[in-house]
Amino acid sequence: MKQIVKILFLVLIAISSCRNRNDNNIKPAPGDAKNNIADTGSISKKAPDNFLIDYTSKQDSGAVYMYCEKMPEFPGGETAFFDYVKNKIKYPRLAVSDKIEGRVVIKFIVKASGEAGDVQIIRSIRSDLDNECIKVISELPKWKPGMINDKPVAVSYSIPVRFLLKNSENLNGIFILPEK
Repeated sequence: MKQIVKILFLVLIAISSCRNRNDNNIKPAPGDAKNNIADTGSISKKAPDNFLIDYTSKQDSGAVYMYCEKMPEFPGGETAFFDYVKNKIKYPRLAVSDKIEGRVVIKFIVKASGEAGDVQIIRSIRSDLDNECIKVISELPKWKPGMINDKPVAVSYSIPVRFLLKNSENLNGIFILPEK
């Protein structure tokens, strides 16, 4: 019985301490009315939009988005993009003979003009594999640019490219196999 009374007492204390009190009233500082901060006419900050900005990418022409209202579109769609990259990237012979496998992650920006550029390697395996990825992504055809409020914007993309020595089941995404 004493345990129940103790538990009820603790519950009552917790409930009373969690009540919403309006003890946080801001009192104006003493002085004249010119100190009042209510006038915000001099603040000219644009209201933020609901799209993610890639702060790791810089561009002179404005923000680079990670996500936008209408994402950039490769001619023919995503499947065509994957096929294009798979067909253009060649597994370097030296990497095959050295039995090098792994994943390269490439980041690039589809600019407001639709051109792909600012190619970077985010995850590297080896320079010959990295350079092959950079070469192909740098030569991408023009995309339909991303759009926000019917205006073209720059959008960053990161894609993984897997280099595999052997074909296996359940391969999806962009994977590169050695030429036969």
